[in-house]
Amino acid sequence: MKFRLIASILAGGVLVSCASAFTLSMAPAYNWYHGCGPTAAGSIIGYWDLKGYDNLFSASGWDQVKLTSSVQDQISSPEHNAKYDPTPDRTDLPTPTKTSIADWFMTSVDPLQYGWAYLNYAPSAFSDYAAYRGYGSTAGNWSYGYELTWDSLVSELNAGNPLMFLVDTDANGGTDHFVPVYGYEDRGAAGKYYACYTTWTESESLEWFQFRGMSSAYTWGVGYATYFHPVPEPMTVVFLGIAGIGIAARKRRKS
Repeated sequence: MKFRLIASILAGGVLVSCASAFTLSMAPAYNWYHGCGPTAAGSIIGYWDLKGYDNLFSASGWDQVKLTSSVQDQISSPEHNAKYDPTPDRTDLPTPTKTSIADWFMTSVDPLQYGWAYLNYAPSAFSDYAAYRGYGSTAGNWSYGYELTWDSLVSELNAGNPLMFLVDTDANGGTDHFVPVYGYEDRGAAGKYYACYTTWTESESLEWFQFRGMSSAYTWGVGYATYFHPVPEPMTVVFLGIAGIGIAARKRRKS
């Protein structure tokens, strides 16, 4: 989809437009890596790493943080991959120490198959990983049409806070893919749109989809959003375990 920005300026890492389109800049697009959940969350954590929370990833600066290879072990560790990528999980391997986003996202952990992750674990994937890296934060889930409205999307992005959406890419009535959201555009009678990375390639540009709920009539309908707000002061906390199961999303990779 193409659109024209009438005028724009780069200010504080945020692209501010005189037209209705708005996008956040300096947001890394990662290749799908052991699950859409940790990949999408990793993109958002990478964004915050570049906004001054530079201990979130071991990589430093845009030239490193933008590369999946620089942060892949922090998206999903080799130990996590070895134990949980097979289906069923490798029972002969010990439970790995939690060091990566996928560990707190519980990606691919039984009863899930490879690449799947539950929505319930999304807030802890952000907050507990951030705590492990020395930062406090708040995180939570919003449902489309309730906490997640057009106004809340606009408010979050205007404040410099990307969101992670859980969407239905194939219009079958069920959510199946996590994506990092970095922009919005009100196109008037043509509808309201959100901009995201699909997580299918590191070289992609933001793609635009209409902001609306799930339906069998169209793809990329929105089900839920996860917000993540890091706080400036480093902190040391005891990891919090979040139990329960819920809605899951799986890998969605182009063939």
